Amino acid sequence: MARRTKEDALKTRETILDAAIDLFASKGVSSTTLANIASQAGVTRGAVYWHFSNKEELVESLRDMVLEPFKTKQAALDDPDLDDPMGLLFDTQLLFFKNLQKNKKLIKILKIFLIKYENSGDLEQVFVEKASCHLHKIEKLEAFLKKAIDKKQLPETFDTRMGAIAIISFIDGLIHNYILFPDTLSCKTEIPKLLRGLFNMLRTGL
Repeated sequence: MARRTKEDALKTRETILDAAIDLFASKGVSSTTLANIASQAGVTRGAVYWHFSNKEELVESLRDMVLEPFKTKQAALDDPDLDDPMGLLFDTQLLFFKNLQKNKKLIKILKIFLIKYENSGDLEQVFVEKASCHLHKIEKLEAFLKKAIDKKQLPETFDTRMGAIAIISFIDGLIHNYILFPDTLSCKTEIPKLLRGLFNMLRTGL
């Protein structure tokens, strides 16, 4: 009975998340309330609050859905004794796009964050959040690229800040293109070729 109850709770949670994805995609995040989500999911507001204390927590769960498949890879990227930093970074980026190809729900979630979320009412708060996230990504990538220098995969004179900005700009642009026009880019041939081009450029020292 306890197992069945847990399965029912997980199913309800998934139903709520699916309803949130549909509403965020059509109305935007700021224009959608938990009451709207409860109605769309066909559950009570109490059921929604049992799983999510507020809308921010629900939005965070959607982010986790995108990042969950890469937790093992992320842990490996943070390993100070990593033998092949550039190889693992390449594999991680390629896995991201292959995962998008297999799971169309993730494309819908990314559209929410990259398009609908930007069009929310509180643009200043969205900008602050994105700026903070951007700076954090630069710092993490700089530290990672320094590992690649230590492993002699990048030149000793490599500018890690410029390298981090180049990676973010390239990958973010590729993600935008893929989620908006997924049928115009092949995850089997074109995206690996584009990623190899980026990494070849990095190895030359920009």
